[in-house]
Amino acid sequence: MKCLQTVVSASAEVVSFQKCPDESTEKCTIHEVSITPCTEAAEGTACTVYRGTNVSITFDFTPNFNANELTADVSWTRPLYDLPYVGMDTAACKHTNCPVVSGNRQTYTYAMPIKKGYFLRDYDIKWKLTNKNEDTCCFIIKINIGKMKRRT
Repeated sequence: MKCLQTVVSASAEVVSFQKCPDESTEKCTIHEVSITPCTEAAEGTACTVYRGTNVSITFDFTPNFNANELTADVSWTRPLYDLPYVGMDTAACKHTNCPVVSGNRQTYTYAMPIKKGYFLRDYDIKWKLTNKNEDTCCFIIKINIGKMKRRT
């Protein structure tokens, strides 16, 4: 029974995502994106993450390019501009296997800090992996930053 519960709760954290618009160098398939913890995933709504905590972002992707190294870029994305996510470890090969081989499915996992100073609101987060030739894997997820409730 424990095994079944683990599978159900892990699959409940798979979140909706969209491909990045205007990415002419997109050469990748994103299969699945998960956020842990994310109780809202089962309802198909944006994950509420809390200031002062870390969340785990995991995604499965198949690149259609080879690369010895990848750079990770995360940003808060708006219709007119993107703001870099401060404190992001851009060395993607620390969080996925490198070298990357075209056609091989692999997983990227990152512990993302949600800093206490972030504004409480909804955000669109753009996640992009890029090689030296500017080939990319890119997607956008929605999160809501909330304030942790104090226990009484």
